[in-house]
Amino acid sequence: MVLRFFFSFIGRFGQLAGQRSLQLAFLFLSLLLYSTTGFMYFELPDNPDLAWVDGFWWSLVTMTTVGYGDLYPESFWGRILIGLPVMLFGVGILGYVLSLLATKMLESKMLETQGMNEIDLNGHVVVCGFGKLECLLKLIGELRRDTTTAGAGIVLIDAKLEQLPVELQQLDIRFVKGSPARETVLLQANVPQARALIIQASADQPELSDAQNLKIALVVETLCSSVFTVVECIDPENEEFFRRANCDSVVCIAALAEQMLIQEIQDTGVADVVADLTSNVGGEQFYIVDLESQLKGTYRDLRTRYEDGRTALMGVRRAGENLILPGDEFVLENGDQAIVVCAQRPA
Repeated sequence: MVLRFFFSFIGRFGQLAGQRSLQLAFLFLSLLLYSTTGFMYFELPDNPDLAWVDGFWWSLVTMTTVGYGDLYPESFWGRILIGLPVMLFGVGILGYVLSLLATKMLESKMLETQGMNEIDLNGHVVVCGFGKLECLLKLIGELRRDTTTAGAGIVLIDAKLEQLPVELQQLDIRFVKGSPARETVLLQANVPQARALIIQASADQPELSDAQNLKIALVVETLCSSVFTVVECIDPENEEFFRRANCDSVVCIAALAEQMLIQEIQDTGVADVVADLTSNVGGEQFYIVDLESQLKGTYRDLRTRYEDGRTALMGVRRAGENLILPGDEFVLENGDQAIVVCAQRPA
C-alpha cells in the first residue's frame, strides 16, 4: 500500500516536471520522506523513545551505505516495506546524484578553461590578446607584485587561444574566448565592472595591430568609458588616433626604443636603469602618487615631505604633462601628482 502510493506519486510528478534534475531532486527528497515516515510508522509502536530525527538519521545513513548500526528496523514489515526499498533505491539515486554533480563540475571546469563562462569578478584587470606566454607571465607577475593590483583578478580575452594554458590556470587567471572588439565578449568578461583594461599589440600581425586595437578601443570606450584603458601602439604616427578614441594611456614601444637607442649611445647603461625603474621584480620603481592633502604649497614643501632617505622626488605630473624638477618655487595646484622613485608604493 505504501509502496504503491509512493511510486504512483513519483510517476504523476514525473509527468509534470520537465527537467531531469528537478525530477531527480524530488525523487531523492521523496524517498527520504518515505523512509523517514515509514520507519517511524512501523518502529514507533515498539520503541516509543524514537524521535523523528532518529528516522531521518537512519534514512541518511542507509542511503549513503554508511550503516552505523545504531538504528535499524526491527519489525518484519519495517524491514520489507521500508528497509529493503531504501537500501535498493537509495544507493542508486544517491550515486546518480553524485555522478551528475561530478559531471557538472568537470563541465564547468572545461567551459572555464575554454573561455565559455561568464566572468563574475569586480575590480579586475582585463588583458586583451594572448601573444607569447612568457610575456604574459611577466605582465601578470608585475600586476601581482604591485600593491594596487596584487589582489585584483585577471581576465584574458583572446580569439585564437583554444584553451587556457596550465601555467595560467595555476595562477588563477580567468579566460574569455572571442574577439575583444565584440561587445558581447566584453560583457562576458564583465569589462564594465573592471578596474583597468590592457590592449596588447599583436605579435602575429604587427602591420594590422594598430587598426585592430583601435577598433577594440572604440568599442570599449563606447561600452564603458569609465574603465581605465591602456593600449600598446606600434606605429608612433597612430598615437593620435588612440588619444582621439579617448584611451586613457597610449604606450608606443617603437618611440621609446628610438629614444633609448640614442640615450644608450650617449650614456651607456641608461636602458638598464629604465628597465629596473619600471619593473616590480626588485629594487626601486617609478610611482605617480596623488597628492591629496598636500595640494597647497610649493615644490620645496613637497620635496621636504619625501626627504626620508628612501624616496626620491623626481617631479610633478599635471594634466598629463610631466614636469621634472620644476624648481623649489613651483606652486602646486589641485590635481597635481608627485613623481617619485622608491622601493614600495607610498601610502
